[in-house]
Amino acid sequence: MRSALAVAILVCGFALVPGRAGQAQEACAEPQAPVPVDGAQVSEEQMRAAAAAARAFIAQSDVYQSCLASAVDAAKTQATADGKPFDPVLANDAKAKADANQRVKERVGTEINAAISAYKQTHLK
Repeated sequence: MRSALAVAILVCGFALVPGRAGQAQEACAEPQAPVPVDGAQVSEEQMRAAAAAARAFIAQSDVYQSCLASAVDAAKTQATADGKPFDPVLANDAKAKADANQRVKERVGTEINAAISAYKQTHLK
């Protein structure tokens, strides 16, 4: 998990490099959602791994959304430095990506909570 976060942070740093603002948004690495599990059917070890994967995804999503915001800020700064107008399409695109990721993040949280609840009902009677 730490290495994935480190990579995401480095990618976010790319957003702040002058002259790269237009490319920075593409450099933000969108995390892949973990596969949902059926809490009633998994072992304790599998449940722990699923919960860890969900936590890692949520943390990586926070980094991704921060990276998108940094890319927009960098694009605005670059536009000002170049004496050019900022293209609002970049901000709209970043917002759409962040909003979509937020929905997935919320879904993953709901899924893992349901799996944990099913695990407890099935295995901890």
